[in-house]
Amino acid sequence: MRAIQLSAFGLDHLDLVDLPAPRPGPREVLVRMEAASLNFRDHMVVNGDLYRGVPLPIAPVSDGAGTVLEVGEEVTRFKPGDHVTTFCKSRWIAGAMRPEWEGTEIGGPEPGVMRELACFDQYSLARAPAHLSSVQAATLPIAALTAWQILETAHVTAGQSVLLLGTGGVALFALQFAKARGARAIVLSSSDEKLERAKALGADVGINYKTHPQWGSLVREASGGTGVDVVVETIGAATLARSLEAVRMHGFIAVLGWIGGSEATLPLTPMVLKRVRLQGISVASLETHEQMVVAIEAISLQPVIDHVYGFAQLREAFEQLVAGRHFGKLAIDFDR
Repeated sequence: MRAIQLSAFGLDHLDLVDLPAPRPGPREVLVRMEAASLNFRDHMVVNGDLYRGVPLPIAPVSDGAGTVLEVGEEVTRFKPGDHVTTFCKSRWIAGAMRPEWEGTEIGGPEPGVMRELACFDQYSLARAPAHLSSVQAATLPIAALTAWQILETAHVTAGQSVLLLGTGGVALFALQFAKARGARAIVLSSSDEKLERAKALGADVGINYKTHPQWGSLVREASGGTGVDVVVETIGAATLARSLEAVRMHGFIAVLGWIGGSEATLPLTPMVLKRVRLQGISVASLETHEQMVVAIEAISLQPVIDHVYGFAQLREAFEQLVAGRHFGKLAIDFDR
């Protein structure tokens, strides 16, 4: 079977190889992988920059979707023919995350999805939404679940306001979920074209942060002068102080990325006086993922995909991810 393996760290070491077809163990599910999608985490794995060790060689990429071909004798969750996606945190079934469940993520340190056939523990998979193709469903496991968990944790309801930094996968899923809940959405981007596309998806306000580098005050104005209820902070150190300026009293800042730096300095006075809640978010449990799938089906959500690459075009997809020019998700179609 075809597979892509990372033989050494760096994009130059993504090798197209031929591997033996796997067979499922008693609690495993054999899946014909049909699609994948990229997250910044995957680029960290390829570059050797992940926050934990990754054994080599490894099939990269965490998020994928496909069809169940065979199940082990003890599997009860799936049957042949089921349409499934991967679930990155394979031991986090429900409740709060626990330290002993770390380090089992698909795509690093555990083998990823860039292989035509793959065996997974039955709790490393989730049912895919019935109305989505494999390419669409492959965008959900990290980006959509992270966005969903932010709005769930913040208890976003109708009439509230959400600030979204950028127009990547998490931000646009958060935009779609926020609008489905009846919330107002303010989007930041350095591209006026992307802001117009975000408005077409339902964004109420678009602010070009390159034109308006002091965007915190503009966000407050756009939210009635008080600030937004929730900030989806995808950038990190470079924008965190400005997000603190933009959030309202008793507001919620969800920190989920650090492409703008991982070491932040914050003014504590406004944080204390505003009673701001600052929380790190990193996906969620399988139980929460399954709840999200039900909601996605109920609102017929369509993931925003910027470009679909072929199986052998993984390097080109990563280059586009790093360039940051995409709007929404970058996906891989295994049939291309």
